[in-house]
Amino acid sequence: MNRRSLIKGGASTLFAAGLGTGIYAATPAYNETGTPQSAGRVSGQLKYAGNGEFVPSFPVIKDHDICGVDDREPKALRVSDDGELGDCVVEIKGVTAGKNWDPIFNHGKIYQIDCSFQPYVQIIRSSAYVDVHNFDPILHNIHAYEVFNGTRRSMFNFAQPEAGLVDRVDLNLRRGNLMMIDCNAHNWMAAWVYTSTSPYLSVTSVDGRFDIPDIPPGQYVLSIWHPLLGEKTANLSVAANADLKLDLVLT
Repeated sequence: MNRRSLIKGGASTLFAAGLGTGIYAATPAYNETGTPQSAGRVSGQLKYAGNGEFVPSFPVIKDHDICGVDDREPKALRVSDDGELGDCVVEIKGVTAGKNWDPIFNHGKIYQIDCSFQPYVQIIRSSAYVDVHNFDPILHNIHAYEVFNGTRRSMFNFAQPEAGLVDRVDLNLRRGNLMMIDCNAHNWMAAWVYTSTSPYLSVTSVDGRFDIPDIPPGQYVLSIWHPLLGEKTANLSVAANADLKLDLVLT
């Protein structure tokens, strides 16, 4: 771990492929060549129509003035009354050259607010670093793991005992592209960082919407990943100047 303290102060059903841990290690090299000519776009909305997933909850047994008193769920399934599913990573896999990364994805941020990590799911590029902020006037202990094929490898583990602390951590994912973060002081706290070598991905908003522009024409794999539901995939063809609008349903 390289850690630096910075500051004190129409619907189609998805998918035929199986559900799993979702993240494969072998990814093609990606070259930033700028926005491709005749690029396509994939956008749409994701809904959940499953029978429900068991989501364990944990009682809040301390720091009630900051954490509250209600039970907390470390793995959230955020579904609206209309079935719209947030916190899913939608990725076009297999793109080897295309648009440049937006610099905002070079730098991840994890905020500890009211005894929760925010955001719950975020995407950054594989070479990025992460700043961990504590806004709570209590001790948090941040423990991060690389997750691959159902196993976990500890990446970093440090305490932030008071509000105003910020620590910067360089990522060093060896096999997969998923990092899970929890708090050793509050066992319901959890967040996920999804890294990629390619910028062709998006996180669904609270209304389940996603938008991935500037895709070079070609044959790819459309991947949907969620911390609780895992990954599902389907083949995807993007034609020149295509504007694909997908209404997708996870079952």
